[in-house]
Amino acid sequence: MYNAYSEKNDNPVFRTFMYMTLVQFFLVGAFLIFLEKFLIVGNVLSEIDVDTIKRSSIFWGAIILAIFVFTHMYFFRREASYYEDMFSHCHTLNRTVKIWMLIVFPFLVFFISINIYIFLFGGTILGKEVIGIME
Repeated sequence: MYNAYSEKNDNPVFRTFMYMTLVQFFLVGAFLIFLEKFLIVGNVLSEIDVDTIKRSSIFWGAIILAIFVFTHMYFFRREASYYEDMFSHCHTLNRTVKIWMLIVFPFLVFFISINIYIFLFGGTILGKEVIGIME
């Protein structure tokens, strides 16, 4: 992605940072949705307690800050040349994975997590009630 943004005369560091945080937001969001349901189904927390936590701006601010800090610390403390050297031996992977696949990846994670959630906990799909295996 870094090279693709460089070729378009766009700021590759900023755009890559945005992409990596977007992917992490989708992953953390899916994790939090599952964690919420497991805590409620397992009677660890009540729905009222979970709603109180979800409405807390401190909770969401801490999650957003943690994702930004993690992205910076894990991916952006090294130069781009480090990653080019690290993945330079992956010629087939570099040719196989296209930019559109990287763009679609976060949304694919989102839709797969929705399907897993419905399979586990049930829900309503197109007006039809689906019963999950954990409900």
